[in-house]
Amino acid sequence: MAEFQETDIDRYTEEENDLVAKIKKELEGWREVLLPINKVLTWEKPPYPVILVSGITFIFFLIWYFDPSVLTTFSLLGLIISLVDYLVPTIASSLFKSDNWTVVQEKEFENICIRIHNAKVHIQNLRTQIFNLKTEKPKTYFIAVVITLLVTAYIGNLIDNLLLTYLIVVFLVLLPGLRHHGIIQKYTSTLTSKVKEFIQSKTKKAKKN
Repeated sequence: MAEFQETDIDRYTEEENDLVAKIKKELEGWREVLLPINKVLTWEKPPYPVILVSGITFIFFLIWYFDPSVLTTFSLLGLIISLVDYLVPTIASSLFKSDNWTVVQEKEFENICIRIHNAKVHIQNLRTQIFNLKTEKPKTYFIAVVITLLVTAYIGNLIDNLLLTYLIVVFLVLLPGLRHHGIIQKYTSTLTSKVKEFIQSKTKKAKKN
């Protein structure tokens, strides 16, 4: 199974290197914690995806069982994020010494920051493409938005809110592993080739007629 190849930072421009360096600085207090989290998210061992899905399932089971209000759920979520954001760097700095930080660990941490930077670039490019489509082809943009919203509204009406949220969270958590092992790339390329074949066959039929 093909693995997702990391982007070498040496190929980046000076501006991109500065952005990656900025991310590294912001996450410096998290670096000892990010390495094991990254190994779990990228499925370094076969049991990791099962552990991830089991953990998410347990959390959503608790939400389903206690049935808290939306305000309580978001308040507890914000509280947990705030505590983790404050406690993790503080505890990590006291438990782990910078002298024990190796070159291999630094490279792994750098790769994590590169992936975060790449994710930001992909989101920015997608936003730019959407705005360009709105400006250059407003009718196509309008039709695409309407169809997308109708489909999502139908799916939201068809599936329970908690179940839909659970499926979305599971997909997002499994996404790094799917990308790392080339599964997303494999099925995306297959889907793209099928769409191209369909368009070509329709074009050929239209020319014959």
